[in-house]
Amino acid sequence: MRNFLLIPLLLILPLFAFAQDTITVQTFTWDSDTRSGDFIFPDQSEGPFEKVLMIYNMRCHDAQVGSGSVGCREWDYSCNTFVTVPELTDSILRFHPTHTISNFDDSDYYGYSNSPVYSYFVYDQLVTTYSGVNSENVAEVGLGEALINFNNGASVAKTQMLFTADELSSAGLNTGDITGLRLLLSDTEAPLNFLRIRLKETSQSALSASSPELDGFTEVYFQNAALTDGTWDQFNFYQPFEWDGSSNLLVELSYFHANEIGNLQATATGTDDISVLTGSGPYHALEFNGAGNININTDAMQSISDEITISLWVNGNAEAMPRNSTIFEGTDADNKRQANVHLPWSNGRIYWDCGNDGSNYDRIEKDADENLYEGTWNHWAFTKNVTTGEMKVYLNGTLWHSGEGKTRPIDIQNFTLASSVNGSQRYYGQISEFRVFSKALDENTIAEWMHKPLTNEHPDFTNLVSYFPLNEGSGNLIDNPFLPAIPTVINGAPGWREIRGKDVFKYFTESSIRPNSVFLQGDYDQDTDVVQVVDSIVNLQNEVITYAVNANNELIRVDTSYYWESSVTFVYDQDGNIIDIVDVPVDGEIEIGTLEYFDKRDSKLELLSLVTPYGNGLDLGFDGKTFTFDVTDFAPILHGERFISIEMGGQWQEELDIKFLFTKGTPPRDVMSIQNIWTFERGWYQPIVDDTKFEPRTVHFDPMGQAFKIRSSVTGHGQNGQFVPRNHYINANG
Repeated sequence: MRNFLLIPLLLILPLFAFAQDTITVQTFTWDSDTRSGDFIFPDQSEGPFEKVLMIYNMRCHDAQVGSGSVGCREWDYSCNTFVTVPELTDSILRFHPTHTISNFDDSDYYGYSNSPVYSYFVYDQLVTTYSGVNSENVAEVGLGEALINFNNGASVAKTQMLFTADELSSAGLNTGDITGLRLLLSDTEAPLNFLRIRLKETSQSALSASSPELDGFTEVYFQNAALTDGTWDQFNFYQPFEWDGSSNLLVELSYFHANEIGNLQATATGTDDISVLTGSGPYHALEFNGAGNININTDAMQSISDEITISLWVNGNAEAMPRNSTIFEGTDADNKRQANVHLPWSNGRIYWDCGNDGSNYDRIEKDADENLYEGTWNHWAFTKNVTTGEMKVYLNGTLWHSGEGKTRPIDIQNFTLASSVNGSQRYYGQISEFRVFSKALDENTIAEWMHKPLTNEHPDFTNLVSYFPLNEGSGNLIDNPFLPAIPTVINGAPGWREIRGKDVFKYFTESSIRPNSVFLQGDYDQDTDVVQVVDSIVNLQNEVITYAVNANNELIRVDTSYYWESSVTFVYDQDGNIIDIVDVPVDGEIEIGTLEYFDKRDSKLELLSLVTPYGNGLDLGFDGKTFTFDVTDFAPILHGERFISIEMGGQWQEELDIKFLFTKGTPPRDVMSIQNIWTFERGWYQPIVDDTKFEPRTVHFDPMGQAFKIRSSVTGHGQNGQFVPRNHYINANG
């Protein structure tokens, strides 16, 4: 860190040597609860001042000696004191690319297409055929003649059927390997593409749409299945499933089609309990790739002050996560954070921030395994109750983390999904079922409704303030089903994704009428062939923002466009590994250059550069230690109302008492003005050497000045001199 000040001086011989009156300006005291604020300094008309001193006192907290949170804090930190002078302007040399392109950092050239570009996935389907039957046991469960709608004509569906151990045993199924399944289906107008059959032993005796089993299955069948209308269709397993003979059995069938396939009927039998769950599409989610977000209407959120619940389904992009990202943020009218989740930050921690009293926000945080934020669907719910001081995070309906003593109130005036409110920290991944309640929901309610579509039967429906299923599947508008007159616009270029049958996790319906099923146990002469099936998915567009520097040397955004990255696209196997590269025609190419401009701001001058002492066991005494610094050079700006701040991380390591003494009298030198050559900022050693920080500048001297002074302070925290020797110097006119 460097700071350089140029001070023109007019030399004056003092006429008097005796002491003059002194004006004291008290700023921070030991009991101050802030390290920044406005203070009134003497007007220039009250001078002249012979000397200006800063009396800097520090003592350990409560004058105690200790470690940790007792006495002075442990580590050495930068603790610098600044004065901000809005009449003066600082400028900082900045560099910015001519184009920023979302989800692209491969090179300085971006090839693009105006037409959709696709990625391709090769699936190994396993087709088992029998050339001979050596032995076979047939166990038929269900003899009814009812017809049920198996899929509601949807292009995507998942059906789970529960069979009790007693039913299976009574039907003649033996302990051991199950090798196949038969179903009696009708009205079959098309094959069931990407049909998967998975089995699982379970202790459940009845199914529930609020708690479907989604994990722990064994896949036994995967292929595009041709069906025969009105006859028993047999599904030969490519691997057997071993049944223990005493557990209930859960059978899951799922498929995925590009288009609706019509109603599929199954011959079925009634059961005593809920034995079937059917999830039939449409199933969509909104995917973000670092471009785009959604600004949520907050009119109904004005009722939130003491309690809140925000929940959503999330499937993070495994190639992009973890990274510094925000999945949602709410702020108040002063743009202070009121509700925010990093899911996750680049360190793999998940942060839940909520409530702000103007000084700071409440936070709880926890490390998370990768499978909780990327590569799979998870349900997250974030709650706060200001009255009880509890903040909680629920994962898949179960309490995952909590904190107490969190009592800052909530005031949400702005809310953005898939980024921070200012559009930074964009999210990468898919989002579904976004809900906000003005109540801290309990664990049972969250678990009961996480898989179900929201209706007015929800016990806290009257507290619902925002709801977006994100199931439209196309277009750039999303609807709140309960506020249809307020459609919300999707900003940028996120993409709609259809959830595949095997991944369906929501919107199940219950039934006690179960398709008649035949389980097969046999010894066969069989062959299993691998049939490769290729599927394609349209890539998401990249957001391309073009920048320029205007005549006022200001960085401006010129244009925002959306293209598909081209030149090549990839072919993946079913596990997501790249197995081939395909050339794609390029409609155009963008060369990414570098712009130089100056960022301007109110001048902030450094009064003191300080590093705090190591605090464990440190005794600064009851009265603390006092240091006196001559700041007479700053007299031209230390007048009237001034904003004083202590920054850089160490401002709370000790208690501070800072006052300024203005001694009246004729100064030996009249300081005409003071200004920054370079504004205060961190500058690492190599950028300084490369002139990208503290670059050469031309300074114009005041012709009235008779002498000129440069003040400079350099600190070496990190590798800028603390552990590695560094040489710094000032070169004036060569």
